[in-house]
Amino acid sequence: MVETVLAVDIGTTSLKAGLISENGEVVSFYKTSFSAPQNRFIAEAWFWALKSAVSKLSGDVSIVTVSISGNGPTLVSDRGLTLCWNEDIAGITALSDNLAGTKSLFIPRINAFKYLFPTEYKNTTYLYSGPEYLISRLTNAACTILPEKRFEEAYWTTEELVKLDFDPTKMPPFLGIGQICGRVTEEAAEFFELPTGIPVFSGGPDFVAALIGTNTLSDGQLCDRSGSSEGFNFCSSKPIYDSRVRTLPSVIPDLWNISVLIPKSSSLDEEERISAVENAVATLKQVLNENGLELPQVMTVTGGQIKDGKYMQKKSQRLGIKLVTKKCSDSELIGDACAAWYGLGKYSSLIEAAGKIS
Repeated sequence: MVETVLAVDIGTTSLKAGLISENGEVVSFYKTSFSAPQNRFIAEAWFWALKSAVSKLSGDVSIVTVSISGNGPTLVSDRGLTLCWNEDIAGITALSDNLAGTKSLFIPRINAFKYLFPTEYKNTTYLYSGPEYLISRLTNAACTILPEKRFEEAYWTTEELVKLDFDPTKMPPFLGIGQICGRVTEEAAEFFELPTGIPVFSGGPDFVAALIGTNTLSDGQLCDRSGSSEGFNFCSSKPIYDSRVRTLPSVIPDLWNISVLIPKSSSLDEEERISAVENAVATLKQVLNENGLELPQVMTVTGGQIKDGKYMQKKSQRLGIKLVTKKCSDSELIGDACAAWYGLGKYSSLIEAAGKIS
């Protein structure tokens, strides 16, 4: 019987789950769409989607742990009331001039949540940042997955929350990727038909899990991650602060992720999408060149696009870049598995896990 991680990734419109061994074999996979992804309580659908997925997964396996990643910056209350990462809050953010200087991706959304749902904000014990809500339902434990300590300013600090009149006790404590968030309770085990007491690990934000799952963890690596939106991510040994790119820390200390995003790329037709891709890659190349760096001629590609061979060939030709894929198109799940097997001590680091599993 093969020991596996139950890897789970919460997307904008669907949930993916896989049983993944310590050498990266995807023993079983299932994807289920949410019936009403715009529902204000969509986080409750995550719970039922996971139950459905677990019932469909199969194989001669033993599930020894669970690892969960998901979209963000999404906020969810104790009751499951959800403010999704892709909801437009520009007008609400403008109501608070004090937010102008924040580098946080979450604080403007906390502000919007408090403004839109004042009673919910007052009464909720915690505001979960996306996948942590599902983790809490499995374990009765509260946490926020912080990919690396430098991400604090992109999340929040207690000092900044207090300064801006937000209650810091409503934001669960930080845990790093590959740490145990809690263990599956008897009630959750019975509901999901999972072993009682197995650990639940922090997989992290979906884009971070995808970078781990594609092993985009060393200087000069380039990854194209597509889903509802598309992002081109370059791993760099130095940060670049330029309005044309988004720079965040890598999950690996002393490295950075330089990215260009195409919002809602999945809604574009093929020619519009390829044109947007060309523009995004050209922008990234120009910014890198201006900072003494080169865009590599090989790019790892992940997401559903890799199943369309003609599109991939056309994309490669238009970009003049060789596109390569990993063993699994759903790199978030591989990243979740890396986090869990690393947390269980099978590998000494995330880098080693990604090198062996992806």
